[in-house]
Formats: sequence, C-alpha cells, structure tokens
Amino acid sequence: MENVKKIGRKNEIKEVSDGYARNFLIPNKKAMPANQTALHLKNNAETKENTLLARYKELAEKLNGETLVFELKTGLNGEVFGSINAEQIEKTLKEKGYGETEVSANSLKTLGEHQATVRLGRGINGTVKVRLLSRS
Repeated sequence: MENVKKIGRKNEIKEVSDGYARNFLIPNKKAMPANQTALHLKNNAETKENTLLARYKELAEKLNGETLVFELKTGLNGEVFGSINAEQIEKTLKEKGYGETEVSANSLKTLGEHQATVRLGRGINGTVKVRLLSRS
C-alpha cells in the first residue's frame, strides 16, 4: 500500500514473514494480504499509472513542437526592459492545456529563440521553444 524501505515499493507483491506482516505491516496500513481484493487494487493502480505515463509522453511529444511567443519592451538602442521567467512560461503552458508543469529556465532577457526544459511528472521531460520579440 506504500513504499517500505528494504522490503518493497507500493503495489508490489512481496513475501515477508508472518510475524512482520501481522505485527507491523498490516496494522500500520503499509501492506495488505495478497488476496483477490489486493490484486484487483494493484491492477487498477497499474492501469492508472500506465495511462498517466502515456498521457505525459503524449504531452512531451506535443510540447516538443510548441513555440511560445512573448513580447518584451525594448528601447531605441535594442536594450530589453524586463525578462520572461519560469513562472510566466508555466502559466502560459497551463493556459494552453498542459496542466501543472515545472519549467527549468533562467530569466530570459535577450530577444530571439530560447529552449526551456519542462518537467511533466514521473521523470518525463519535454522541451519548449520560447521566442522573445520586441515590442517598442
């Protein structure tokens, strides 16, 4: 039912001594006996996990073709006023339907095209292009 150090991970079926199961694992809700109910719960959890992983992989593929465009105010000599940070990229991605993401990008302060790594979850990452344009 949850990860137990040196024993097993959540949703794994492990064989342990009767006393350890009866006195520690089961009373503390860390495990349950491997009966039909437990196997059904395990299969449901695996199905949900596989569906979630497939969704993240699909989003990563879609994200790799995505370009986000931001406009920054610039001066007469081309100097940039302001920057685009990870929170702004995350907000834009959420508005585009990517859900909760975590972007690892420094503040972008130069015009042109940049790359930002987006963590979707479960170790699956995507890359999005961020284009900064001049707004006089």
